[in-house]
Amino acid sequence: MSKSIGAIEFRSISKGIEVCDEIVKKAFVKISYMKSICPGKFLIIVNGDVGEVETAIEYGKEVGKKHIVDSFIINSVHKDIVHALKNKYDSKEVKSAIGIMETYKVCSGITALNKTLKTNDVRLIKLQLAFGIGGKLVYIISGDLSSVRDGLEEGKKAILEKEIVNMSILPSPHYEVIKNLV
Repeated sequence: MSKSIGAIEFRSISKGIEVCDEIVKKAFVKISYMKSICPGKFLIIVNGDVGEVETAIEYGKEVGKKHIVDSFIINSVHKDIVHALKNKYDSKEVKSAIGIMETYKVCSGITALNKTLKTNDVRLIKLQLAFGIGGKLVYIISGDLSSVRDGLEEGKKAILEKEIVNMSILPSPHYEVIKNLV
């Protein structure tokens, strides 16, 4: 996957599929993620060179108009996000603390996650995109307590506060929680 990604979240599944077809015909991008998500929404994430991703997302926004819930373009995306979109993680080892961010929209959540990962020494241990959780996004990070706290705060600053459902920090999570979480 290239270092730039872009996404569009739709309130219409059929329009999302239509726009996805249009943008891959318009720009030289690859589809990283293309799925129906809860509750009855559709998400596309594409990757490629910066200019191509920008062209794809801007064109998709023109074609999708009133059906769009949210969108983003991230240049130099953090590698942990790239891997998590393929359901792969460098390590699921939990250090001393874990932090959890829950957002109402997937695009906002990925934007916050990228900021969290780039600004602090934390590791992504779980990413859950919308399915089975009402269209929300949840990410879980691990690291020392101060890095986890600072990382979540940086993620919070990257998006509107109204887009955040909740943030939680477990300074010293119990083994049973860790075992069942990851």
